[in-house]
Amino acid sequence: MSSTTSQKFRDFTGEPLKDKVLNEIPGLGPKLASNLEGSGITKAYELLGVYLTLLKNKEYFELWIRDNAGANRHQAKQCADAIDAFCSQFL
Repeated sequence: MSSTTSQKFRDFTGEPLKDKVLNEIPGLGPKLASNLEGSGITKAYELLGVYLTLLKNKEYFELWIRDNAGANRHQAKQCADAIDAFCSQFL
């Protein structure tokens, strides 16, 4: 794994999801997590489900995060990269 990845990224992609909360996902802080919770998504595995529903298309997922959580491009990319890396590691 690249030395340029954050500790949050390494923590998220280094172990199974279990009951991880949304703000444990890189790119998502408390505000964006709260926005998603308002849409009924409260856990990281539920957000993974959205990614899988979008057929693991990072571009569509980034747009979805921007539209549904209010993320900017950088935040959406961080989130998509982390979810994609998790899938590569565990699925």
